[in-house]
Amino acid sequence: RIVCSFPNWAFYRTKSGGAVQYTVDNIDPTMCTHVLYSFALLDKSTFKIVIKDHLVDIDNQGYRKSVALKTQNPQLKVMISLGGWTDANDGSKKYAALIANDSNIDTFVSSVVNFLQLHHFDGLDLDYDYIPNAVVKTSFARLLVALSTAFSPKGYLLSLALPAAPSDYSSSIGGDYDVSSLNENVNFTNLRTFFFHGSWEPTVADHHSPLLKRPWETNNLNANFAVTYWTDLGLLASKINLGIPLFGLSWTLSQSLSSDSFIPPATAEKVGPVGDLTSEAGRMAFFEICSSVRKKGWEVFPDPFQRIGPYAVSPTDPKTWVGYDDPAMATVKSQFILSKGLGGAFLWDISNDDFKGIC
Repeated sequence: RIVCSFPNWAFYRTKSGGAVQYTVDNIDPTMCTHVLYSFALLDKSTFKIVIKDHLVDIDNQGYRKSVALKTQNPQLKVMISLGGWTDANDGSKKYAALIANDSNIDTFVSSVVNFLQLHHFDGLDLDYDYIPNAVVKTSFARLLVALSTAFSPKGYLLSLALPAAPSDYSSSIGGDYDVSSLNENVNFTNLRTFFFHGSWEPTVADHHSPLLKRPWETNNLNANFAVTYWTDLGLLASKINLGIPLFGLSWTLSQSLSSDSFIPPATAEKVGPVGDLTSEAGRMAFFEICSSVRKKGWEVFPDPFQRIGPYAVSPTDPKTWVGYDDPAMATVKSQFILSKGLGGAFLWDISNDDFKGIC
């Protein structure tokens, strides 16, 4: 499977006269097996699923057009994704309250079924960034059982985002997730193997989505470890989609004396500048990176061992460094998926890809 996350907020990318605006109309329905429409929210008062952005989702027909993609590809599944980083962090208490008792769970499940029926989605993706702990392990499993039980007669799908970085294992995820419940109740999981490094490390520039450990490394910040960790816990490999980023993360290096100073992990002053088109500090869409390489002469440093992926450096400001996955690295990760018997790939997110054909 190829699971593509669609971010509804890309509707608001209006730089360059809206040339980089991304809407449902830009989605190629033949490229993905599943589209996750991100995001809907959890209402903290009612514990019901609610629309996040009425302007995009309803007024501009985001929901209607997304499910209409199936007329071009009848095999395509379009699911609504609930949560995300902002919703979970602003409202982690509401997610804890949701699973605190059966009444709240029942209310939520009923609202989700009604939501899917009303908007004709094929299922629910839980981008549940509020990670459960051992105390609520049983309650979270009960939520999954309730959703699966309600979904099964109607043929709805259920998927779940899973953490990948060892920092997420601080309280021992093995004790926090009921893996047998995942195997029994979730159709697939999306492993977030693209945030091993980031803006929370402003003084170290390093690739955010390495596949394998480098020979000198002592940590386990790589996708191979994350996959092994989960399968060792008993999660079926066929349930796992490997996260592949369609974005790069950038830093401003402390020095630019020679190409040796570019090799990650490199000493940095801060995260990189705001992207020309996506307007987010420390992050560049793949289409911004390939445009910078082709039109601005950014120098690309390939990864000869294909452990972590390439990086690129600006010729006018050699302190600007970005790590990313190119098509060659995506191919390597696809081969890894097949070799490990995984379920497929999870692409975050398709609005960052080369949808204008720049490359």
